[in-house]
Amino acid sequence: MSFKVFGLAVAAAISSSIAFAADTPKAGGTLNVALQRQADCIDPQQSNYGYGSVDGRQLVDSLTDQSYAEPTKIVPWLAKSWEISDDAKTFTFHLRDDVTFSDGSPLDSAVVKRNFEVLTTFPGAAGGAYLKGITSIKTPDAHTVRIAFNAPNVPFLQATSTAELGIVSQSTLDKTADRRCAEGVVGAGPFVIEKVIFNEQATFAKRVGYNWASELRGHQGEAYLDKVVYRIVSEGTARSGALQAGQVDVIQNVTFDDVPVLEQAGYTINRTPFLGLSTHLVINTKSPILKDKEVRRALQRAINRQDVVDLAYSGYFTPAKGTLTPESPNFLDQSEKLSYDPDEANRIFDAAGWTAGSDGVREKDGQKLKITASFYAGPANQAFLEVIQQQLRDVGVDFQLRPLVGGAFDEALLAGDYDLHRWAWSLAEPDVIRAVFSTHTLNRFQLDAKNPLDGLLDAQRATTDPEERAKLTADAQRTIVDEAFGLPIFNSVGLWASNAKVKGETFGAGGAGGPNQILYDTWINQ
Repeated sequence: MSFKVFGLAVAAAISSSIAFAADTPKAGGTLNVALQRQADCIDPQQSNYGYGSVDGRQLVDSLTDQSYAEPTKIVPWLAKSWEISDDAKTFTFHLRDDVTFSDGSPLDSAVVKRNFEVLTTFPGAAGGAYLKGITSIKTPDAHTVRIAFNAPNVPFLQATSTAELGIVSQSTLDKTADRRCAEGVVGAGPFVIEKVIFNEQATFAKRVGYNWASELRGHQGEAYLDKVVYRIVSEGTARSGALQAGQVDVIQNVTFDDVPVLEQAGYTINRTPFLGLSTHLVINTKSPILKDKEVRRALQRAINRQDVVDLAYSGYFTPAKGTLTPESPNFLDQSEKLSYDPDEANRIFDAAGWTAGSDGVREKDGQKLKITASFYAGPANQAFLEVIQQQLRDVGVDFQLRPLVGGAFDEALLAGDYDLHRWAWSLAEPDVIRAVFSTHTLNRFQLDAKNPLDGLLDAQRATTDPEERAKLTADAQRTIVDEAFGLPIFNSVGLWASNAKVKGETFGAGGAGGPNQILYDTWINQ
């Protein structure tokens, strides 16, 4: 009996030591990641479409870092401490004195100042939206930066955690915006660009000497991986096939049909809900038809959001319940106002004078109820919009789809050339509403200067009391839905799959492109 107990104890000890060894990070190796596409601009400060949330996040560090699990938690990173004035107009950051960029140049207050100055000159850049209203940037000494705004700006601290405000070196700042997009950036992050073949492959190498990760990371010192190779595999089943064949270790945007197949085969599926705006059809309120609030209200009730996510996204996404995603700070549940009610939609259209024509499309004063949706061309966007197209056809709306690629979509947004467009912004801060919709920033609703939204958004930006700020943010969300300025449709969830060798992959709160993939703590168990 004692022998058996002893044997069991030894077996348990051996099992424990094996488990411990398996969980002990090992340095070395190359991680192969299959992405669906590469952003047209490989500069995280400029890209609106995800470069900063995936590959670009590995290259640049930010002044602060934000927890994904606890979005209200902001911790030091390149800045070791900071002070915010009582009126929230002035932010003073004290920089670490041991940080260098990958070209060997030091991080100092002058280069941080220049980062923000240059970024404000790039029209439409994702990071530029956070810098509106700066009146001065001063550098009292080599490691102190003082940034002043013309109005209180409570959300700015969170903005400094995003990759869109990731700090780049002077050598990058000396380049034009176009050259930065094409060639990439020099940052202070744990990886550096080794080689990029656009929309085919990008190879990043470990940054030798890196030693300034934030406390949110699992270790200090250099990254565990020697290299990360991003391969562009545009077709979803091909990405899954590459994972199963051992050609890659991690894949982005797992197709919905492949999720259960991969899970059953033992692969890890990481589900990462987006924080920030729910995915919207953002309305141009100056559009000849959509300037009519009653038309907008009818559209709001004519869309079956549950059917959209079930049919287009196999139920992996969730129907929008309001302007923000449910995981976001200060989220307001407005499900009742967004509930599917085609009878109510028809009643509103009828009352507004839009009557069905011989072809089933409503018309008024000789004008057809034709609305065009502009969107960044891609199968996922096409899929959900085709579902909505049929739903709106059922209530007499001729809903046309306008796919745009590359810069054409950006140009349309900047020019206000759309009836409505598909848009989302992942930012774990309620001020994301102001960043996208205020007339002082991107003004995606194309509102006039006198409108019911700007005052609320400016007030929440200026309010330091959390409870009062929550109330103002709630009022702004109510206004957007009550005025039907935009149509919240669904909440996105990132779907990543990895094989059993991949350990320590984590995610950050994110910026414009969604939750950040963090590979600094990642290692390969070989």
